[in-house]
Amino acid sequence: MTFSAAGCRWTDAGKNHGLRQMGSVPGCANQDLTNPHLNQNAWNNLEKYSRSLARNNKNVYVCTGPLYLPRMEADGKMYVKYQVIGKNNVAVPTHFFKVLILEKESGEIELRSYVMPNSPVDEKIPLERFLVPIESIERASGLLFVPNILKRTSNLKAITAGSKR
Repeated sequence: MTFSAAGCRWTDAGKNHGLRQMGSVPGCANQDLTNPHLNQNAWNNLEKYSRSLARNNKNVYVCTGPLYLPRMEADGKMYVKYQVIGKNNVAVPTHFFKVLILEKESGEIELRSYVMPNSPVDEKIPLERFLVPIESIERASGLLFVPNILKRTSNLKAITAGSKR
C-alpha cells in the first residue's frame, strides 16, 4: 500500500521494519522552525507515541507539516499573523500538524490527526487534547488525505477527540 501527500511518499516496502523512514524520507525532513520548548516536550511526546504505534499495527504512515492558522485579535477579527526571521524573511509556522495513518492487520485503516501550536505547551496535557478532525488539517494545509486513502480502501476509521478506539 502506498500513500502520498505534498510530494512525499510512504510505502510498505520492507514492512517488517516497524515505523519506516520516520523523519528520514528524502526531501521530506522536518526543516521547519519549531519552538524549542514544544520540540523537547509535548511534540516529543507525540513523536514517541507515533513510534510506539508501529508495535501494534501492520503499517504506520506519518505526515507532518507546518500550518499558519488564524487567531482572533483585540478588534474581534480573525488574522493570520506569523513571525518571519532572517534576511530572507523565513516564515515561522503558528502550528504544526501530524497525521498518523494506521493500517491494522484486519485491513482497517485508522486515521489520527493532531495540531499543536508552535509555542510552549505543557507536556502534561494529554495528546488526545490535540486531536482534530482531519478535514481541518486538509483545509488549512491544502493537502488531501481522505480522498487518497479512500482510493485504496473503504474501511477508514477517523479517531478524533472523544471517539471510541
